[in-house]
Amino acid sequence: KGNVNNYGQFMHFEPLTFVPFDLDGLDVSLLTNEEKTWLNNYHKEVLEKISPYLTSDEAEWLKSACRSI
Repeated sequence: KGNVNNYGQFMHFEPLTFVPFDLDGLDVSLLTNEEKTWLNNYHKEVLEKISPYLTSDEAEWLKSACRSI
């Protein structure tokens, strides 16, 4: 559940899949600080949840794909 206000109870979304965004395809200059923080936190969660199931080479690729912006 999300916030409650004068209009009632709101729900919020949470990721069902954990796949990194392609950072090379983003124009980071167009992102707000809030969006950058969200993306960095999401990539941190991707790395934490997925890397234990990968080989060392795959985990290194994922670490690079989930780098901070």
